[in-house]
Amino acid sequence: TLVNLLPRFVDISSGHIYVDEVNIRDWNLASLRSQFAMVSQQVVVLNDTLANNVALGLPLDLARVQHCLQDANLGAYVAGLGEGLHTTVGHNASQLSGGQRQRLAIARAFYKDAPILILDEATSALDNESERAVHEAMVRLQKGRTTLLIAHRLSTIIDADIIIVLSKGRVVEVGNHNDLINGAGLYAHLWHIQNERAS
Repeated sequence: TLVNLLPRFVDISSGHIYVDEVNIRDWNLASLRSQFAMVSQQVVVLNDTLANNVALGLPLDLARVQHCLQDANLGAYVAGLGEGLHTTVGHNASQLSGGQRQRLAIARAFYKDAPILILDEATSALDNESERAVHEAMVRLQKGRTTLLIAHRLSTIIDADIIIVLSKGRVVEVGNHNDLINGAGLYAHLWHIQNERAS
């Protein structure tokens, strides 16, 4: 919900939100939304070519699409397709695995090249091998960008500069991983539970 407020998919009823010290209500809506790229667990795929699915309405540059797919760890997959970038992936791309769909969303974010990146549970439904390929691509994607990571799996956010812990719609803790793990709050409690499950 909080992230949906930033590009004004939902409008706030009170308070103020600023992007680059400008109130989001004072931004031109198209300009505001051009500042954000999003990778979520629900990836919508159009019944169109792979190239058009990456460009997603932006002017099509095939060399750039190829480069973005390479950065998203999809280069080998595309090389194995008969029609390459011109392959039609079909509505919601049932032939793509979950990891490939996530990497397609990452390629889109590379192509959009927005300064603010939102990663919403981007690896939550993936097996370990797919998660590794997606994670590598996401690390590349985050370079030089302000990144907002939304996650229940705490291992995905341990390197974040600032972690904000929400519970029942309220901020209950703020700090980095080391600060929070050494505290006796909700984050430390969840961290220990998740580590016990993993071992």
